[in-house]
Amino acid sequence: MGWLAALLRPASFDTEGESVLYKAIIFGLLLGVVPIRSSPAQDRFPESLYQEVTALVEQGKLLEAEQALRFALKSQADDFRTLGLLATVLDAQKRYGDAEVYYRQALRLAPHSAALLNNLGNHYLAQGDSVRARAAFREVVRIEPGHPNANLQLAALSVSKKRGKAALEYLERLPVAERDAPAAQLLRAKALRLSNESSAAQELLHQLAKHVPPEPQLAFSVGMTYVEWQQFEDAERAFTQALQAEPTNFDVLFNLGLAASRAGHLDRAEQVFQVALKQKPDDAETLYNLARVYHEQGQDEKALPPLLQAQHFAPKRPDILLFMAEISDGLGYYGDAASAFEKYLDLKPNDDWARRERGFALARTARLDEGIRELRWFVEKHPHDAQGLYELGIAETVHDRSKAIGHLNQALARNPNLLAARYARAVFDYQAGNSLQAVKDAKFILEREPRDSRALDILGEAYLQMGQVGEAATTLKHAADLAPGDAKVLTHYSRALVRSGRGQEAAKVLHQLEQLGPGAKPGRPSAGLFNFLGLLPSEQRSRYLAHLQERVQMNPQDAGLRAQLAREQLADGNLHDALTNFSQLRSQTSDQRILADCGKTLLEFEQYEPAREFLARVVAADPSAEELRLDLAIALFHVAGPEAGLSELDKTPGERRRGDYYLLRAQIEDAMDKAQDAAQDLNRGLRSAPTRPDLYFHAALFLIKHHEHRQALDLLEQAGHKFPDRPEILLTRAITSEMLERSEDAQKLLAQIQARWPEWSEPYLINGIILECHFKSAEARPMLETAIALGAEDPLTYYYLALAITHATPEDHESAEKAITEALKRSPGDPFACSLAGKIAYANKDYAAAVDHLKTALRAWPDMIEAHQALSGAYKALGEKGKSVAELKEVLRIKQQSRSADQAPPFPATTLLFSVRPPAISQ
Repeated sequence: MGWLAALLRPASFDTEGESVLYKAIIFGLLLGVVPIRSSPAQDRFPESLYQEVTALVEQGKLLEAEQALRFALKSQADDFRTLGLLATVLDAQKRYGDAEVYYRQALRLAPHSAALLNNLGNHYLAQGDSVRARAAFREVVRIEPGHPNANLQLAALSVSKKRGKAALEYLERLPVAERDAPAAQLLRAKALRLSNESSAAQELLHQLAKHVPPEPQLAFSVGMTYVEWQQFEDAERAFTQALQAEPTNFDVLFNLGLAASRAGHLDRAEQVFQVALKQKPDDAETLYNLARVYHEQGQDEKALPPLLQAQHFAPKRPDILLFMAEISDGLGYYGDAASAFEKYLDLKPNDDWARRERGFALARTARLDEGIRELRWFVEKHPHDAQGLYELGIAETVHDRSKAIGHLNQALARNPNLLAARYARAVFDYQAGNSLQAVKDAKFILEREPRDSRALDILGEAYLQMGQVGEAATTLKHAADLAPGDAKVLTHYSRALVRSGRGQEAAKVLHQLEQLGPGAKPGRPSAGLFNFLGLLPSEQRSRYLAHLQERVQMNPQDAGLRAQLAREQLADGNLHDALTNFSQLRSQTSDQRILADCGKTLLEFEQYEPAREFLARVVAADPSAEELRLDLAIALFHVAGPEAGLSELDKTPGERRRGDYYLLRAQIEDAMDKAQDAAQDLNRGLRSAPTRPDLYFHAALFLIKHHEHRQALDLLEQAGHKFPDRPEILLTRAITSEMLERSEDAQKLLAQIQARWPEWSEPYLINGIILECHFKSAEARPMLETAIALGAEDPLTYYYLALAITHATPEDHESAEKAITEALKRSPGDPFACSLAGKIAYANKDYAAAVDHLKTALRAWPDMIEAHQALSGAYKALGEKGKSVAELKEVLRIKQQSRSADQAPPFPATTLLFSVRPPAISQ
């Protein structure tokens, strides 16, 4: 390291005017040791001893130098020069306590020795004791006013205390040769600046930077001075000059990287830090600052890997943990953010701001209730903090929207410009039908952030709700232009175009939506905050998966990380890799919390056998965990049959059998055809206040299965109040309302679901089918097309789309044929699909194809009247009158045999109900 050996590096430059945490090396002169020598006639101190000791010190043989001096002291114990020289050798070994003893002995013998006092001052400087160092140097200049080192050191100490004029006075005492030396000139520049002579200081430093010949030490010191003055471009140039002489010097590289980043030259800073890391790949400070460069470049996803490495090498650095938490939160990695905040709070437990942000991060994971508790604690302690009120309001949307809107109103009363709170309130108001207030808040945001696509989206939706279709379409087009990959915005825009009568444009938008691919169109909605505010867009999701995989590769023994990755792989549809990771976790960890979470996750995604393996292990370790026993019973029910599930469930002690127990028991008994027992347990469960939404959901399906539609609807309404954020409950309620011929209620519920979960295809599918069943084919078609664009693949979707097209636009044979072809691909033997395919082929005058389709329909359902009628027409068109007449006779026969039979395609309630899946819980 040489001339940079004493460099001190801070965490960062301070650009706010506080002291800069850097110390430049002002050459060996400032810490130079003045030899204590005397004239030959006067003293016994031999020149040969001095030369011997000097040579040993230069060779780094400090112990040998010490031994030589101690040997000399045996014959001349009272020689102050030998004592003083021994003290300096001990200083070089950083044995400051021992050195102090010899300095004191020497000074008792020669209290007015300027050389001894000078070295004593250096001794105190080396220990960071500037007060005693100053006193020693002042004593030196009292004895010898022009002493070079003492005056230079006093000038440096004065500069450190921001006493510019005093520093200039000391510098003026230097001999001319010393005064013009670079070290003194550098101090003079600093002193001039402190004395408000900035122009002179600037000019002097500029001249030093051009010193000929170039000296790396000087260039580095000039660079550090520019850093102190916050002139980072000048500092960058000076460090570059130093680097040319020392291209592999790590400290120069580090400080050059910092200067470049503060000068805004981020690409240069990135490059320099990467070069520095090749020399010291485990330097946490460099990794941390490289991450900051990536952040300033807007590449937060690239900032996390160096931050994770920095945290590994410096696990107790709170600034690294805090930055890692902030970056993770900004990327939507809320579990990681919460974990980083927790580690930070272990080091800084009194940081209330960090507790608030940890709470908000937790609220956006499966640990919602824990997050709400943390946020409530913060708001109680800081009732006027607008951000805390906003975050608590967002967290409470899942359980209690009235409290949520109250906290948002309080947040905006304290800070009207808190745009995130305004957006949240606009969403609430739109979903509650308060369109005018939603418009007001959205416009407020757009006045300040005119390119905010989310605000434009909610404004367009509010306009649509108010019937201002033209304004809605214009606004949503702007949103779609700004966010062409946002499925929600495209869905809303297509709907506005349909209502504007611009069907062809709507079709183009739906085609654009289809092209986004499955990753942008989640098949299952999530319960929690993600869907409410769109907190994890699809592009973030893919980055998050890649990020988790990288972290697991870096930390393969971290079971919590692997469990998190496995869950996300399940949610992403990557079943093979997810199950591989879960399998590894069974042998990797004995942590009961992780094992329980794995079991519940697998159960949620209907992976019953691996779920059983995890849950059985946890319940065996803790038989009192009745909630997990319920989960184990569900897994066994699906894997080993209802008897096995019931056997496990009934291990629950009698005093712990509450509502959830009885609802699950009813579900299992129903599968065992014990309808009466199931009904009794269902009633007992409902009287005992069940707590699990999945069991409410299955209880409603049980009632519908047994044609208790009215009771099922009552149960679903009760569940909706208790679990307002569960889309499967709202959707089942809409279907049940339609089954009870409450079409208006069903439409309202479907509109509410579409507003809350706009990227979910199922509400559009069900709405389209309901509209088609009510002969509202023109309205049904765009609903069904939207469902397909959002990823609906059920043959019902394409069948009803083809049906709607034939009714609404019978001349559009091409679209109808395309839709029915897709239906037949998915269900080639379905009689209704085959019959409709035959009719469409007949309309296209493809009579031979019509005959083939209709015959296929009749093979599946020989008494299908509409197929016989259509087949008769096809035969007639082909000139086969005998066959045509025969088909008509079949129609007559069937009608005579079953006069009251209704052969119209029924509303497929059962199929739809049992295809609804509970949502994925936000992690």
